[in-house]
Formats: sequence, structure tokens, C-alpha cells
Amino acid sequence: MISKMNFDTSTLEQQIPYYLTAEDRQVLVRELEAISQGGSAEYILSDYRDNFKSEMLQGDGWKGFQLYIFKKKSLKSVSGLILSNSCDIETKNLRDTPARVTFCPLVKLNKYQEVLKKAQLPEEKIQQKISAIRSQKITNIFFLPAGRWGTDDYIIRFDDIYSMLVKDFHENQECEKIFTLSNTGFYMLLLKLSIHFCRFQEKVDRK
Repeated sequence: MISKMNFDTSTLEQQIPYYLTAEDRQVLVRELEAISQGGSAEYILSDYRDNFKSEMLQGDGWKGFQLYIFKKKSLKSVSGLILSNSCDIETKNLRDTPARVTFCPLVKLNKYQEVLKKAQLPEEKIQQKISAIRSQKITNIFFLPAGRWGTDDYIIRFDDIYSMLVKDFHENQECEKIFTLSNTGFYMLLLKLSIHFCRFQEKVDRK
């Protein structure tokens, strides 16, 4: 069963961060409304606006993550999106134990579509799911449209999560930042993370 989310932009407006300027709030609301109606929005900061190229922030895309493949008993280097809170992975913050960065691998949407085809799903159902993914209506998937950072659409799956030591990540020669999320991209990520992991109305009476 596909778990879908519904957008209520009036409710979303009440949760917009207080520190945004009036103009930034208007842009964010406008883009969220466009997404809710199946339109597009700019999720990634352009190079000339990106003041965080050397920083490691929640929602960033980076190369150089490593995950363990159990069947092959080996490490694989992947590009991924950071789920960890920005403060928790800041190297300047002193810690009693080594910090770890949590991430999801970035997967091309067309590769995910191939997986659905191999699962022998009806073509109509596949297209419906892809459309729902693009509209951010699948709760366990975050969609990143092609744009300033590349020509392919990508997704991350919140049920496919890994972690590694921050120190090991920075020491990896492949470590390189790919993109920084815009306000719209970051807000949408937080919204979907909260719905996927913190669903208060799960309708389970835990007596």
C-alpha cells in the first residue's frame, strides 16, 4: 500500500520559519502551492547564491559517502543527501564521542522506475507512482528534480538510511559537495522527514 500525503498550504504557512523575510516567505509559500498542484519549484541554490559551499548542512548533497553491502561484504562509495542536523555534524562542536553523519543514497528516478518494472507492476500503476513522487505525495520518498545541479531527476528513500563517522567522511578523497538545498527544498525535506518518522496520528492505541 502506497502511503500518500496531502498538502494544506494554509497549514504549512503557519509552520514557516520566523527568521525568513516577508519576501522569502512569499516565495516559499508560492513554491509550496505550485508543488501541491503538481507544478515545479527550485530546490537547489544556484552557485552564485550558495554561500555554504564549504559547510556541511542538513539536506546537502555530497559525494564520498560509504555504505556496507552485506551480500558482497564490501564498502561502496555513493553520493547521498545528509539527514543529520547541521549542528550535530559541525566539526567545530566539541563532543564526548565521535560524531556520525546520517545519510540516504541519491538514486536516479529512472533507475527506481526500472526497479518497479522488474517487480512486474502494471505500467499504469508505475506511472501513477512516479507522478505522485514528483508531486512529493509519497511519504517515504523525497524527490529532487533536475535543474541547477544536474540533468537527471533523483530521489532518496527514508527507509534506506546509513551512517558513517564524520571524521572518516572528511578524510575520504572523494568527499565533495554537490549542492545545497534552497529554503523550499529544505522546508520540504523537513516536512517529509517529520511525517515519515513522527506520525502522531498512526491510529494505534498503545495501552
